[in-house]
Amino acid sequence: MTELTIEELKQVELNILKDVAKFCEAHDIKYFLCGGTLLGAIRHKGFIPWDDDIDIAMPREDYERFFKLYNGSNARYHADSLENNPNWHMSFGRVGDTETVLYEYTLKEKYKEYHAFIDIFPVDGVPSRVFEERLLRLTQKILTALGNASAFTYTPSKHFSDSKEDNVELKNKIRTFIKYILITFGRGINTQKVFSLMNSIAMKYPISKSEIIGLTVYIWNWKFESLKRTSIDGYVKVPFEDTEFYAPQGYIEYLENTFGDYMTPPPEDRRVSHHNFNVYWKNKL
Repeated sequence: MTELTIEELKQVELNILKDVAKFCEAHDIKYFLCGGTLLGAIRHKGFIPWDDDIDIAMPREDYERFFKLYNGSNARYHADSLENNPNWHMSFGRVGDTETVLYEYTLKEKYKEYHAFIDIFPVDGVPSRVFEERLLRLTQKILTALGNASAFTYTPSKHFSDSKEDNVELKNKIRTFIKYILITFGRGINTQKVFSLMNSIAMKYPISKSEIIGLTVYIWNWKFESLKRTSIDGYVKVPFEDTEFYAPQGYIEYLENTFGDYMTPPPEDRRVSHHNFNVYWKNKL
């Protein structure tokens, strides 16, 4: 098999996103760019130059409809989440390009093979009371750690490698140490049950009854990626590479909540990908 170059991988991911966006618009399914993809769209008009993934989010109702309807719409792409695959090993979903094969070396043998992909996250409500929000955040963080420990294998953490934080090497070493302990004690935990519980807890807070919403099945550095509910009452298209995709009308608030000074990139020596995978063309020698 022939390994994809970074530029080929980005093009494959962009093509997946184009197909997903087209499907969503045809079926009135709401989506928006999130995480580093939204940051890249606003700061770079495309991929963050040293990054190699695409993230989008959907309100829970749209997320469930998408994973119910998408498969079969394009023979090349396949969507997986706990909603349509009982053996899925993550709290969120992915759409993969079946003409590629990806080996993710952080995962145990039964999970490590997939395809070049884009990530899709469900959006749920966030409690307005401070204590309840902190309890939800702690609960979901613990469940994330348990679920990941049951699916991951012993590989050093690169979590902070592309951050603007201080003491990055030390923090990565501490995180690696904690990760190894959790993996050791996480053997035997049922990955799917943990992440199903995580989603069930998240769904207790409907968007319609919440002033703040966010990605509550995925926690980045001990906080939710969040924004006001009114921020997704409307969507705007933003440029990403050679196309335009939807962002929430409150994307500035989201980026400030998630990244702080989002227009300032990390120092040059930290402009690296933190992923641990290789991707190959399935039928190319």
